[in-house]
Amino acid sequence: MDFSSREVWVKSIVVLRTALLLLSLCLSLCEQTVLAEMWVCSRPGEPDLYIDHPGPGCSPLGEAKTYSSLHVTPAPAAPPPPVESPTTSPSTPHTGVMRDRKPVAAFSEVSLAFPIVAVSRPIQGSITGSWLGLMVRLTVGYLAGGNGPQILTDGNLRPASMASLMTAIVAAAGAVGYDPRFLKVRLLVPTGVDGPSAGGMYAVALAAALLGDQIRPEVCMSGAIEPTLEIKPVGRLIDKMNACQQLKKTVMLVPDGLDNSHLSFKGAERAIHVVEVHTLADAYAAATGQVLREVRL
Repeated sequence: MDFSSREVWVKSIVVLRTALLLLSLCLSLCEQTVLAEMWVCSRPGEPDLYIDHPGPGCSPLGEAKTYSSLHVTPAPAAPPPPVESPTTSPSTPHTGVMRDRKPVAAFSEVSLAFPIVAVSRPIQGSITGSWLGLMVRLTVGYLAGGNGPQILTDGNLRPASMASLMTAIVAAAGAVGYDPRFLKVRLLVPTGVDGPSAGGMYAVALAAALLGDQIRPEVCMSGAIEPTLEIKPVGRLIDKMNACQQLKKTVMLVPDGLDNSHLSFKGAERAIHVVEVHTLADAYAAATGQVLREVRL
């Protein structure tokens, strides 16, 4: 290597070192500038404050620091709203919704008689069948074991009628706030019957037995009972009206879910007043003259 080449090489090394030094200085200054553009200031008892200039208790963002934490004492949980106990006043009307079951209390057996109306299947080629009015006897008692409802019959309830009676027991007991598991029910029917159309009357009679009311002697009824306490439509109401007439009843309760306009005319011909009902509460008021309410034993 000659002298001139060596001189050029030395100058290049100097220039390169100078450039690296300047680059290092620039990077250092630039880093400090970026970090110093935002400052974080600790404020005891309050959230940290972020600003663009130094201040008391402040440090450049990115430096090691002890951040203050805002300790918030949780507000005490609000007490749950008080639960209102269902009223036990016998004057409280039923709203159509199943009541909360009351603590059960033993009671003496109650027995009452009431009418049901039935029809036979029409003979082929005939537009109607025969009808029959029956007086049945219901006895309701307390079942200490709480494993009921216990149902006793004389064997004259066919499967659909038995299912209707079970629905009526649960619906009526729920409507008056009594646990049906503590009920013993006996129903005596003079002859074999089937179908759900007496369910509404079963429910009225069960509620009346628990509440100590009487079914008005002039009333008969046809309509199915639902667990929702609704009285649902049934068929062949004209024939069943004839059965009411046979029993010398002057008031017939029917479901309001059908066009019953013709029934009023048919009823007038038989001296029977037709009353439409939608719920067990409606039927109970019409059948007993009393308000469906909570049991008070």
